[in-house]
Amino acid sequence: MFSMETKKIILFGAGRSARHLVSFLVEGALAGKWNVVVADTNVSHWQSEYGSIDNVQFISGDANSADFRHELIAHSSLVISMLPAFMHAEVVKDCINFHVHVFTPSYVSQEVNDMHELALQEDVLVLNEMGVDPGIDHISAMEIIHRLKSQGAEIESFESYTGGLVAPASDDNLWGYKISWNPRNIILAGSTGHAMYRENDKLRMVPYFKLFDEVDTVIASDGVSYDAYPNRNSVHYLELYGLEKVHKLVRGTLRKQGYCKGWAFLVKNGFVNDDTKIPVGEFSTWAELSQSLLGMNFNIKNENEQVASMLNEIGIFSDEPLSKEELTCAQHLQQLLEKKWVLKEGDRDMIVMVHKFGYALEGKKYMLTSSMVLEGDDEFKTAMSKTVGMPIAFAVERLFNGDFSSRGVQIPVTAEFYQPLLRDLHNYGISFIETLEEV
Repeated sequence: MFSMETKKIILFGAGRSARHLVSFLVEGALAGKWNVVVADTNVSHWQSEYGSIDNVQFISGDANSADFRHELIAHSSLVISMLPAFMHAEVVKDCINFHVHVFTPSYVSQEVNDMHELALQEDVLVLNEMGVDPGIDHISAMEIIHRLKSQGAEIESFESYTGGLVAPASDDNLWGYKISWNPRNIILAGSTGHAMYRENDKLRMVPYFKLFDEVDTVIASDGVSYDAYPNRNSVHYLELYGLEKVHKLVRGTLRKQGYCKGWAFLVKNGFVNDDTKIPVGEFSTWAELSQSLLGMNFNIKNENEQVASMLNEIGIFSDEPLSKEELTCAQHLQQLLEKKWVLKEGDRDMIVMVHKFGYALEGKKYMLTSSMVLEGDDEFKTAMSKTVGMPIAFAVERLFNGDFSSRGVQIPVTAEFYQPLLRDLHNYGISFIETLEEV
């Protein structure tokens, strides 16, 4: 193991969203800033890419194993968990026990939030929601919210939308979508319960089966109009953002226009159901599974022409064979779309984020729009990887430089976090364009 004289970082999880973060950590290690261990179930591709580096280790192991985690965490200065969200709580618990700071890109679960007082007692920073959404959305929105309030503005509405999309030059399917992050999360998007937001001073609740019909249009700084649908519990952010008096607050997801019509069909007809596993051998092709879900009398010609073309393109009515494993409909669909929506050689993805602030100041009303459009470099160095990984990357340096004094369970909604990180992101090329109009 490494000498404790040098700061040591443990990274658990090195999937497709971690590429920029891993590169940053390795570069820092080569510059003598720290030692780093990248731990994942499969690190062979990293070893092939970087070879042997004295102060970098790539270790194959299962983070579900408490012994494996403890051996690494006990001798570290900082842990970064890029594991699936449900695994963060155990990592956080271990880090607090070993007096080690820990960063994650994921939403704070109740289990993690309940560790706040213990983390304070142990002088540990548990910094969460440090990806793109959540993450850059907090960092960029809170700077504007505090700026407007300092000017005496009364914020009346706030809307925030983010989409992981495909760049126009690589957009070659009818859905306008390719997979650049966890495919399971794409399939199950919105399925965890009602989407909730505030509209006209009242709570609006949207059940999952209606979610992709509740679509607004949002225009980003690239001039393109996108579908936008609400996600999760936006009401939670009324207090978190200090916007308790706004008439409207919604956080949502962006997709290419038309995408939501096709996805609404899949949701309403059970293609994304993840509760029931289909017995092995019951259906041999996608056409057979679709017929079972839709009924003998279903005729695709009766559907909207655009939607019919989209469904035909992904092959749910084709003779394409189904996996012979016992899977749910959602798992079968994931396998299908991972083939249909793959980023091919040279393809670029794109992140689009749009914030809209309606506010009153000195007797006039304004709409401030802040928008970020960022394309990836290729199918490996994606915009998703950049925007998920770099907020944590910059936070690593800020922590080691002594810029963060807060402890306990935190997210980057205070100036201590968002001011330096917003500057770091801007200098890295992740920046926003603002437009202001009187309304």
